[in-house]
Amino acid sequence: MKRHIKRIIKHVFAWWSIELAILWPIHFTISVMRKVNGIQLAAAQLSAIAVCVKDKAPSKLLVFGLGNDSLFWLRLNRGGVTLFLEENDNWFHQMMQKSKEVRAFLVKYNTQISDWRMLLEHQSLLDMTLPNEVVKEKWDIIIVDAPEGWNDQTTGRMKSIYQSSRLIKKSGDIFVHDCNREVEDVYCNKFLKKENLKIEIKAPVGFLRHYHMTNRSTC
Repeated sequence: MKRHIKRIIKHVFAWWSIELAILWPIHFTISVMRKVNGIQLAAAQLSAIAVCVKDKAPSKLLVFGLGNDSLFWLRLNRGGVTLFLEENDNWFHQMMQKSKEVRAFLVKYNTQISDWRMLLEHQSLLDMTLPNEVVKEKWDIIIVDAPEGWNDQTTGRMKSIYQSSRLIKKSGDIFVHDCNREVEDVYCNKFLKKENLKIEIKAPVGFLRHYHMTNRSTC
């Protein structure tokens, strides 16, 4: 019984922490929201994305990755279109059970980090099948925080970065997490362009880059 009550209290506190962070997206409220909801992105990184989303809301927001921060992005973009793309089947169903608000799709990448150099030489292999709800839109904001890319056997973010460059609308904004890693760094430089880089926010959990896509030259 006590355990059940604790879960209810935690759920209510998590919900209110998100609402407070949306109303007052300052360092303190976002730090609390991050801790209560178990979000990996650092508070400063969440703040940078939140400012952009709130300024453009209601907008079309696409997120590569379904995580503990998903409800925050969804509610921050109230009245807009917010979609999530996730590769991990078990995690997808686990997260979808937590909220009926979230609109998310399972996708397949069919890549491994070890292939990243080869894929740069054969860019047609970076194409992927995405839901019609995704490809029919040009997105105002895209967040790339998936799929996994921490060793050679993981999927890597080659396709998600490449697809972001194709799905974003002119003068849209793309945020990419973990740019301290080689693959994210190289693919961002290639497809999102250094001249579009607005800011890089460093943190122990990984570097976040913000690209404002004014230069849309093809590769």
